[in-house]
Formats: sequence, C-alpha cells, structure tokens
Amino acid sequence: MVIIVGAGLVGSALAVRLSQLGIKVQLLERGPFAKPTAKDGINDGRTIAVTLGSKRFLEKCGLWHDLEPTSQRINYIRVFEQGFAWTLDYDYQKLGSEPMGYIIEFDRLTAALYDAVQKADLVDIVSNCTLQQLVPGEIICMEHGVFKAPLIIGADGRNSWVRGQVNIKSKTREYGHKALVAHFTHEKPHNATAWEVFQPSGPFAMLPMVNAADGKYQSGVVWCGPKDTNWETIPDKDLEQKLIEIFPFYGEVKLCSKRWIFLLSSLTVDQITVDRTVLVGDAAHALHPIAGQGINLGWRDVADLADLLEEAKNLGQDYGSQYLLSKYRKKRKFDQQSLYFFTDGLTRLYGLDNSLVSFVRQTGLAAINKIPTLKKFFMKKAMGV
Repeated sequence: MVIIVGAGLVGSALAVRLSQLGIKVQLLERGPFAKPTAKDGINDGRTIAVTLGSKRFLEKCGLWHDLEPTSQRINYIRVFEQGFAWTLDYDYQKLGSEPMGYIIEFDRLTAALYDAVQKADLVDIVSNCTLQQLVPGEIICMEHGVFKAPLIIGADGRNSWVRGQVNIKSKTREYGHKALVAHFTHEKPHNATAWEVFQPSGPFAMLPMVNAADGKYQSGVVWCGPKDTNWETIPDKDLEQKLIEIFPFYGEVKLCSKRWIFLLSSLTVDQITVDRTVLVGDAAHALHPIAGQGINLGWRDVADLADLLEEAKNLGQDYGSQYLLSKYRKKRKFDQQSLYFFTDGLTRLYGLDNSLVSFVRQTGLAAINKIPTLKKFFMKKAMGV
C-alpha cells in the first residue's frame, strides 16, 4: 500500500492508475472530496490543455472515454509576436494522424476523476483530514489516528503540507503578473487552432473549445498582464474591444462566461524525494502558464512513478526503497528542470522590450519554422511524446 496526500488532478489520477495495477492506496484529502457542481454552468473557468502524451496516460487510466465527447482537438498551433510578421506554425499532420492535444474544461476533468476514484476498488478515500505530523512511512491524522505505508506521496499542490513536514526547501518566483481566464464566443471558426501571442505586457493564449450550447464558435482566453490591469472592473464591451485589437482573426467576439483572475508565479524545490516520501505535480514544481504544460508535467511525474511502483510490485520490492526513489529522481530530473528553465526563460525573453532582443526572438521563430528537424523536436515537446 501507498499513501497519497492530495486528491487533485494529479493525486486522483495516480490513485486510479495504481488501483488498476493492483496497488492499494489511501488517498488523504484535507478538505472535502466531492464531485464539482455548478449553479450557473461551471465553477472554474480554466481550460486544461491536455497534450497527446497526457491523453494517452488518461486513456490508460480509463478516463478518456468520459472526457472525449466534450474535448476539443488541437490540430494546429500558431505562435507570433504582436506587431511582427514571422510566425511559428505547428501542424499535427506533420507527425501523424493524432492531434497536438486537446482542450478540456477543468470541471469536466475534475468530475471524471472523481467518478474514477469512487469506482477504483483499491482506493480508500479519507477526506476532511486534519493532518498533524509526518515521519517516514507514517502520517498522524487528528480524526483517524496513524496511517502507515512504505511510501508517502505528496500531491497536495504548491503549498504542500507534505513538503513542509519533510523540510524540502522551495523557492517561489513572482512574475508580477496576473492572468485573466474567460470564455468568448466569436464570429469566425477557430479551426482547431491554438494561438500564442507574445506582447510587451505579457503572453496571450487563445484556446479552441467545443461550440457553445447555442452552437456559436467558442474559445478560451488566458491573458497575462501586469498586476494593476483592470480586468476585474473593465466593462464587457471594452474588454471585447481590447481582445479584438490584440486578436482580430475571429471577427466580433462576446464574453460568455464569468472572469477568473490568477496571480502568476513559479516554484522549484531543492529535491523531490526524501526518506520514504516523494513529491509529484505542483508540490514539486509550478510553472508559468506560458506553454500550458503545468498539469501535463504533473501527469508525467505520476505516470513514471506508477511504472516504477508496478515494477517494484512485480518483483516484490519495497515501494519506499532508496533504490526506487533514486530511479524516480533520475527519471524525472531532465523533464522537470528543462521545462522550468524553458518556460521561465521564455517569460523573461518576451518581457524585454528591446529592438535587438526582438530581432533575436523573430530570428529564432523563423529558424524553428524553417528547419524541419528542429521544428519536429519542438512539436514533440509540445505534444508530450
């Protein structure tokens, strides 16, 4: 048996996968573990960009069947800097018949995970826990006493209780930006295209969604800007006009959701394992949303960890052994570190308002677009394969 602390998108997916592999799980959640409900449509406006690699993992977990009907394919990705002509264009057909990824609404994904955890035979859900102390292989809970397992997995987010208990140091970088998340209907079709527009005030992403209930074309916006941007108070009409000025390609647009605002920061840790304890997902790393890879990186964490635990089960090995934890560290190191430096570096690079730097950026986009091997490399990275 293993203990997972945190029943979010990463912890729940891992619990389901381990149950499939015949490994018992105690899933501890400090709050309630409940299926999301909404009085007026949706509770959380985020859309999740699911890479092809993550789709395959969710498929392996038995989740994709419920998610596919409401998912939107991403067949194309276009990247450009506002005010300049050069673009970077990804086309899924260059690598095969499968899309670059999918867009799924956060609440639908959460609901599917909730159902899957409830159906998982080997998952014992313990919610509303007041966690008091963690020592290697043991967690003390005020309501339920002591939980014991050879491995404790911290999947409890960027403010991880597990990380604090085992004294793993973390470092947060504040970007001085916030993000507006909202849904818009628009006049012209999105043609299954995701856009990333770099502008001096911050990156802007337009993500394709399935059509709205009334049949209108619909996309989700993730719009990054300075902390003092007035997204909370600007009238709808003015917001729509600003969107058209940045992104005129879809014609007239109309806000069709609430607005959600998130402060932007990243997080790194000095280690992801200690004695009988491992961190996954946002407990181990948090990225700027510039590349839409945060949750996908977390799912790669748990996919690799599940493979190692399956191997240990088949060989009758200790789930919390130093050997297994060492293999996990080595397996995840390059992916975690390279993606952090890529997203952080890209944020810094496009935050510089300088003509020479802008020329370098444009030259880089053009070079990637014109060199097939380089372009395919970055396409595979974007697809998580």
